[in-house]
Amino acid sequence: MTKTLLSITLLFILSVSLHSQRIEDKIYHYSSMDAMRNGVYTGDITVKELKQKGDFGLGTYNFLDGELIALDGKIYRIATDGSVELADKKRKVPFGSFTFFKKDKSVTLEQIKTVDDLLKKLPELLPSRNRFYAIKIEATFSSLTLGGAIKVDEKDTTGIATFMKTRPLYKKQNIRGTLIGFYNPGYAGGLDLSPFHFHFISDDKKAGGHMIEGNFSDSKITVQLDEKNAYEVILPNTNDVGYQRIWTSTEAKAQY
Repeated sequence: MTKTLLSITLLFILSVSLHSQRIEDKIYHYSSMDAMRNGVYTGDITVKELKQKGDFGLGTYNFLDGELIALDGKIYRIATDGSVELADKKRKVPFGSFTFFKKDKSVTLEQIKTVDDLLKKLPELLPSRNRFYAIKIEATFSSLTLGGAIKVDEKDTTGIATFMKTRPLYKKQNIRGTLIGFYNPGYAGGLDLSPFHFHFISDDKKAGGHMIEGNFSDSKITVQLDEKNAYEVILPNTNDVGYQRIWTSTEAKAQY
């Protein structure tokens, strides 16, 4: 009788555990934006490992050696000159957000002419402004400005806000592609940009980068939302000297 009860108990625990794994829909977030604001540009997670964490996401590479975009299970690197390549699986990443995108809701917006219009309207679409969302938008732009990154010296601890003032900009005309982004509530401003962080990659995979500004060709935009019920934060290993420094306070909502 005791063995039977034990078996039933173990099966129940296993069932609950497996059920929890099935329903968990999370964002895997590596390091923090505050680390970048304080000049921490190294991580120990590889592109190969990140592919196990999601098929959709954004970030950068160690020492700011290019912008990172993950879409449909592939991870791309946008080099300083604006060219796009599939990232080497051994490349390491100091910062990024990744998830398996599963559309929960699709909404069509009208009279959206610019990126600024979009960013002002998006919060109204969210079922809750206190939860996290992955956001996918396929659109055509009449003009689009994207931002890149320049590799820094391995010993440079200048905060990212300073580097972003002189970041390379790529101006594109009549281009179609996908905006890959996340909505992050204000309370998470130390972890990522808030309220939004967006990267873009063109359909032909020849252009990409951090979204700066743009004008849409069509004022009707379809937005796909994926609400997340979990947010996992992983930090680089304890030997990372950047995490041993004392950081200065920063503006949590600063956009770059």
